[in-house]
Amino acid sequence: MYDEGLADMARQHSRNMVAFGFFDHVDHIGRRVDGRKSKLYPQLIVSSIGENLARFYNTDGIYTPQEIVTGWMKSPLHRENILDPRFTHIGVGVINFEGMLLATQNFATPLVKLTSTVPAKIKRKHRITLEFEYMSPNPPEKLNAQLNFPNPKISYQISKSVISIGSKPITINWIDSKHFTVDIDFVKCSGTYELVFGFGGGYYQEGIKLKVK
Repeated sequence: MYDEGLADMARQHSRNMVAFGFFDHVDHIGRRVDGRKSKLYPQLIVSSIGENLARFYNTDGIYTPQEIVTGWMKSPLHRENILDPRFTHIGVGVINFEGMLLATQNFATPLVKLTSTVPAKIKRKHRITLEFEYMSPNPPEKLNAQLNFPNPKISYQISKSVISIGSKPITINWIDSKHFTVDIDFVKCSGTYELVFGFGGGYYQEGIKLKVK
């Protein structure tokens, strides 16, 4: 499925390769595709991400999409990314500059995308509500959410007999099969909390950072 945010990332990388004179998965400030996603598209939480690059040059500077895709499909590693069944979303960015074409193809397996704005200032003991789009191919009822505390040693009383250390579970409030909200309060301390998602009791490392003062 096409994703405009991934396409924006891809276009930016292609522009940077032209502007800073390089052709590499590592950009001019040392970031790979996962680092660029964390910086440029932090609202998209993914379980995997990948990237293909292409560079062409001819005197008339005219190219077709078929040429680009054929070039990728003839390369085993690029073909592997295109056909990888884990990837469910894609974005492509193409720059044609003085006869040289640079193309970036970003792939991802998103879990969720934050669709509301995180408050610029979050105060301790206040509650906020965040809205998300569910994008994973897994059944939505399998999704779990957890809030990681700034201090991993802090305990949280889940019930009379259960204590969690360093985090607490977060209830997912489903609007429909593709949209949900979460209500979060920050009762323990100031610092950077992180809302993470996962399945079956395990959570992916990347999440939504929430700075509390």
